[in-house]
Amino acid sequence: MTDLFKSRLQRHLREMAKYLRLVFNDFFVFALMFLLGGLGYGYSNVLKQLKMGLWWAPVIVVLVLLVTLQVGRFATLIEDADRVFLLPKERAMHAYLVAARRYSQGLAQTTQVIVVFLLAPFLRVALGWSVPQIVGLLVAQVILKDTLLRLDLASAYQVTGQRRMNEWPIKWGLGLVALAIGVWLTPYAAIVLAVLADGAVAVWLQRHWQQQQIRWREQIKIEDNRMLGIYRFFDLFTEVPMVEGTIKRRHYLDWLFKSIKPTHRQTYTYLFSRGMVRGTDFSGLVVRLTVIGMLLLYFVRGEWLPVLLAALFIYLIGFQLLPFFQQYDDVVFTHIYPIAPELRLKSFEHLVTLILGVAALLMWIIIVVANLSVTTAGIALVVELIEVWYLARVYTPRRLARAMKNKA
Repeated sequence: MTDLFKSRLQRHLREMAKYLRLVFNDFFVFALMFLLGGLGYGYSNVLKQLKMGLWWAPVIVVLVLLVTLQVGRFATLIEDADRVFLLPKERAMHAYLVAARRYSQGLAQTTQVIVVFLLAPFLRVALGWSVPQIVGLLVAQVILKDTLLRLDLASAYQVTGQRRMNEWPIKWGLGLVALAIGVWLTPYAAIVLAVLADGAVAVWLQRHWQQQQIRWREQIKIEDNRMLGIYRFFDLFTEVPMVEGTIKRRHYLDWLFKSIKPTHRQTYTYLFSRGMVRGTDFSGLVVRLTVIGMLLLYFVRGEWLPVLLAALFIYLIGFQLLPFFQQYDDVVFTHIYPIAPELRLKSFEHLVTLILGVAALLMWIIIVVANLSVTTAGIALVVELIEVWYLARVYTPRRLARAMKNKA
């Protein structure tokens, strides 16, 4: 069973590497470097303004560490067919699940170490902690994450009359109590509590797993949801076949189409607009990128960094909209109806202009609110206007016209 997990893990890592190469392209890595540099610069400026004795400083530390504890889920790589073909080997599956937990520790514990390392200057300045205290908090955080992953492993088994051990009140409650004790009292007490909890779960698991059945359906569902979350992240940057969209009527948005006249020239305008609003693939992509961009712009300060960040997200939105032009190529009626390709291209150009314009306006408002600088707001407005015009009126028509010509 350990070999089975290793083979699945190799296949999984190859698939993740394929998508990561598409996500972390040169342009995105360059923008990410600017983003991290800006966040680091802003963090250092905040630390210079802090002083000891702030009542909210321990609260911030506990909340950040508590949320970080939930990062890094139990990756089992279980597939739907396993509940049939691996059912006769259910007892041997324990070695498989132990190997899965061991693999899950890597990314999860790395995240804990990085977050505590980033919090170390804040702990030194706002709480006056020494290096041994920070190291103690790190040890407690790592042991707590080990406990949560062990709870996930224990919850893979179905104990009669007992609920799952990894339900959110248990995981969040255990982390909250231990971290509160560690921050407000002493981190060494948090270490003791974490070790006791981890040991208790380990003893319980050792006593029960051999007599219990695996929750096959639940584990398959949990793994499918975990992978769906990863695929949705990749879908922000490239097309992922595993992410399927749905159609929603959205009656409350009917007012958006009142300006579209039922004429021959606006046939594709109506079709593209309705498809964008009703479909979840591209509309969800636009909304997610816009919201993420707005959140980042709210916390980023500076004169040029917000402008570059806004330009990056506008580019990502415009680039991801291009495949929507072929959304209805497989519908035979769009080829039968006598509409010139120029009208179709013009309608899509108007749609891209509108979407990018709204996204740029929302991001510009956030830049103005977050920076309160006339210079930054003016530069951002000019850059966004030029970029929206170029992407919608120059780049998109040329690229799509070239694609239509090659297809013909």
